[in-house]
Amino acid sequence: MPFTFKTALAAIIFAGITSVSPLVAAQISPDILNLLIVASEKDGGKNLDLVAELAISANPGAEKDIRELVSSLKQNLPEPETAVARPVAEPAPQITAEAPPKVVEEKPGFFDFRGWDGEVELNFLRSSGNTRQESLGLGGKLKRDADKFHHMISGFFDLNKNTGIKDKQRWGLSYKLDYDFSEKLYLTGFSGYENDQFGAFRERITTSIGIGYPIISNDSYSWKVEGGPSVLFTKDLPGDGYSSSINAFASSIFDWTINDRSEFTNTTVLYFGSKSVIESKTALKVKINGALSSKLSYDILYDRDAPPGRKRTDTVARAGLLYDF
Repeated sequence: MPFTFKTALAAIIFAGITSVSPLVAAQISPDILNLLIVASEKDGGKNLDLVAELAISANPGAEKDIRELVSSLKQNLPEPETAVARPVAEPAPQITAEAPPKVVEEKPGFFDFRGWDGEVELNFLRSSGNTRQESLGLGGKLKRDADKFHHMISGFFDLNKNTGIKDKQRWGLSYKLDYDFSEKLYLTGFSGYENDQFGAFRERITTSIGIGYPIISNDSYSWKVEGGPSVLFTKDLPGDGYSSSINAFASSIFDWTINDRSEFTNTTVLYFGSKSVIESKTALKVKINGALSSKLSYDILYDRDAPPGRKRTDTVARAGLLYDF
């Protein structure tokens, strides 16, 4: 507020006060009066009481008049604005991100095809021994590794007709299960059925259980040996019953990964006891492209107890195509 206006206002207030109380003019000096008026105007008069106390200290005789003047000045002060409390914003609710549910990988069951790897083979074969001819063969294999369990199912079918007359029919199915006790010892079980209308026997069921030991196991070579008791049920001729024999068996399973495209394998099984049987299967697999491979194999089948009129040894050489899946 300009000083001239303040002076005029002070004069008006002073005149009003003196008209009410003639002693005020005599007791309050113009300087103190002007100081109190300025204090009442500045900052809403918040310092008016402090200035009044200082004025009373400087002029104790005019205390009553100063307090009356302060009271009059306070009546002219504007009403203080009521502070409106600002609404306090409530904190936004914290959203805790839920951890995604743990995905438990479901292991495929035994009959779930997703858990198996397999191969199917179509081959041209040449046999010698009890039959001597060239024919076609079909084979397949399924494998599955499930923790300590290792499953293998194998099957084959060989057939030939010469001038409309069937002179070769041989087929078989087998299942092998290995269970790892440790890295150096495992339990093995085998069960198989074979039917050969023109071989050293007509039908044979083989069961065995034993212990396996891996002699070599690295990226290039694998060699395992197995041994234990076995039972063979053999039908030598059509119309005969099965004869059983308790034997021991010993087997050698060798695998050589020559390179990324080539693999050499040999599996030899010897049954000895009341019957003597040797089965040896050697194969060379060479990848052509993707899942397609070529395969050459040579099988030797020996049965010391072949019936009269049958040869003890049969051989089968195969050349074919193999598809992995």
